Amino acid sequence: MSAARKALRVVVFPFRAAWFLMLIANFLAISGVCLLVAAFVAYGIALAFSYAFLPAEWTQALWRWAADLYAQSSWFRAAALVFFTLLFLPILRFWPARDSVADAAREREITQLNDDLIAARQQEQRRARLRA
Repeated sequence: MSAARKALRVVVFPFRAAWFLMLIANFLAISGVCLLVAAFVAYGIALAFSYAFLPAEWTQALWRWAADLYAQSSWFRAAALVFFTLLFLPILRFWPARDSVADAAREREITQLNDDLIAARQQEQRRARLRA
């Protein structure tokens, strides 16, 4: 039995190692995304705080710092685009807004036309049976 257990361990070990490496990669990816979101949220809070409570020069300096970083760093530019894309995707899902009353009326009209078509086909089939 001991040899079977050792053989099983030898076979299972590479799969466990691969699974562990996948878990590490996922952890690093999720941590990076969370860090990106946290950094932009912190910047937004700092900007809102500076608008509300600090002198205008501080707010301008904060804006200038972000604009310079955006101009110099392609990583920051990509991170900003990804962040705002992820931020606005749920909003863009519902924009432009559709009129639910008009959609319901259109759906009722389509259902009525479909029912009329089915009734016309059934009536035509009954007439064909009566003629035969």
